[in-house]
Amino acid sequence: MQRQYFNETNERLLTYEEVCAVTQLSQATLRRYVKAGRFPAPIKPNPSGRAVRFRIQDVRDWLDRL
Repeated sequence: MQRQYFNETNERLLTYEEVCAVTQLSQATLRRYVKAGRFPAPIKPNPSGRAVRFRIQDVRDWLDRL
């Protein structure tokens, strides 16, 4: 049986690759935008892990502001 993990709000989380596909930004540009505060910061779904994800609603809100 495969386990599925969800954050508190059962909201979909996106990887850097998925966000790049949606926004048409390169990973380097996306990382620069995050560092400069021009794009919503990712979250760590597992505090002890290295993976980071973006909340889909944050990405949608950013796209709506363009």
